[in-house]
Amino acid sequence: MVRQPLPRGLKQAIERLDAQPERAWRLRELSEIGGVAPRTLQKHFRRFLGHTPRAFLQQLRLERARRDLLGGYAQASVTQIATRCGFTHLGRFAADYHQRYGESPSATLRHSRRGSAASIIAAPVLSAALERPTIALIPLERAGQALNVAMEIEDEIACALWRLHWLKITAPRYARYHLRATVHDDGARLRVTTRLIDAGTGGHVWAAAFDGERHDPIAFAERLALAVARAVGPTLHAAEVERASRGDRSELTAWQLSMRALPFVTSIEATAEKMALEMLEKAMERAPHDPLPFAMAAWCRGLRSGHHFTTRPDAEKAAARELAAKAARLGVGDAQTASLLAAGYTVAHDLEAAAVHSKRALALDGSSAWAWGRNAWVLAYLGRAAEAIEQFQIARSLAPADPLNFLWSVGIAAAEFQLARYSHSIRWYERAFAENPASIWTKRFLAPAYVLADRMEEAKHTFSEFEGAFRDLTISDIRSGLPWNASYMDRVSEGLEHLGMRS
Repeated sequence: MVRQPLPRGLKQAIERLDAQPERAWRLRELSEIGGVAPRTLQKHFRRFLGHTPRAFLQQLRLERARRDLLGGYAQASVTQIATRCGFTHLGRFAADYHQRYGESPSATLRHSRRGSAASIIAAPVLSAALERPTIALIPLERAGQALNVAMEIEDEIACALWRLHWLKITAPRYARYHLRATVHDDGARLRVTTRLIDAGTGGHVWAAAFDGERHDPIAFAERLALAVARAVGPTLHAAEVERASRGDRSELTAWQLSMRALPFVTSIEATAEKMALEMLEKAMERAPHDPLPFAMAAWCRGLRSGHHFTTRPDAEKAAARELAAKAARLGVGDAQTASLLAAGYTVAHDLEAAAVHSKRALALDGSSAWAWGRNAWVLAYLGRAAEAIEQFQIARSLAPADPLNFLWSVGIAAAEFQLARYSHSIRWYERAFAENPASIWTKRFLAPAYVLADRMEEAKHTFSEFEGAFRDLTISDIRSGLPWNASYMDRVSEGLEHLGMRS
């Protein structure tokens, strides 16, 4: 089922809760803000977020308290921070906090202050929040009659960018990127041209134009804002990767090291994964409170184990689980990090935890291709092939130029294999290999698809290519690599055995 956009009333309630989590909100107050009935708002919270309004607010408060505690404020106590975040019962707060993050609030504050004291002696390290890219929304230019419309568009774009969570929206002079737009109103139709500009160089990073009917400016503003946020997110990631690739590695921040490592991780190739880990180790040292490099390293370790890039698969898998747990304890607040964490848990063979974080990624950003693709992988491994195909296709349609598209192709191929549609599976495996020629590991699944499609010559040739790159592997090694369901692996094993692979 395609995830629907959040209803306007629900979005307004969420934004107000996030702005004032310390307030003792009543359901009726929130429903009045959203302009819907209390029962309707409650249904929307359950349907779209999987929580009651009270439980959602509790999560917001815990996350706010976590950020404040990690800030290591010199004068603030746990009681002061808890009270400021809306907690009135300190014992219950401490219990809930420990259950979620695996340590007491006082331990978090103590460790954070110790780190702050150490940083006075060592080289200063910026906090994870300060290392994220910054963007400024420049007041919209107006042409024609577009006065109120421009204000509506500005508000909607600001909210949409804020919901990405990993971006910092700031004043123009502090921002790395500027988002500019011009609204044209000829009295009949609206046209908005948008430009994303690198503030340092003045170069255009992205540009687009949007047209809409003038009689419904609110709906147009909402649609425009979603489209802008959907385009700006991946575009800025690519720009940040490019920026990091040009810098001196010894001087890069944790965020920049993570961005520099990202294309190596997503290539899913043995040498590249090793290079990525070297950068991520440095990133984790420089920002021990940032969950992003830990989540990426967890996925990287799991990939090395799952795709036979190491002679110590069990040790790599255990390291992946440990790193994923560390990232989860640090608290994940954006869809990209949540998706990467879900990927780490997946290849560490913990599908239950992977499902939790992939669903969280979707809740944070329903337009994230990575979130949809990662949730689809969980479904595929569990054997829910038809649902997985639908979600992989959504991921591909959301970001047709994303470097991970080849992985969504692999996922569709595997799901088609599970549905015994072997000719479809073969086409998708071949497409994935064309999209990423380094993915020779896919051929351990393509060869059995050829066998079961009764295309033996192609099966033998494909299996020979795989064996040439991955010598001495057994069927047992293949079965233990990734967390596939037994039904899928039984048929893969059948095909590999037919081709002469040792058990």
